[in-house]
Amino acid sequence: MGTFHDDMGELHGITVVVSQHDGCTWIGRCHSEDAIEVILHDADHHDPAQSDETTAQWLQRARQFGHWPRITTIRISRPDVSGLVRLAEISAG
Repeated sequence: MGTFHDDMGELHGITVVVSQHDGCTWIGRCHSEDAIEVILHDADHHDPAQSDETTAQWLQRARQFGHWPRITTIRISRPDVSGLVRLAEISAG
């Protein structure tokens, strides 16, 4: 007996970090990812050009305390994605 989400991929429901080629980073609960897009729910976004925190600092704070889910759903075009990892795989400070 499987789950209702067998076709959603191994990251479905997992909190992930999506890095973009432009230097921006997203954290959110992965809904799905394929060759076209990555869909995140309950996401937050970091733009190093608009923040006093470095991306590494932002990720460490999110890893330690959790991220603030500012965006209900975001679709990130797969060609814009430079990396996709589980938040738990980000090394501690």
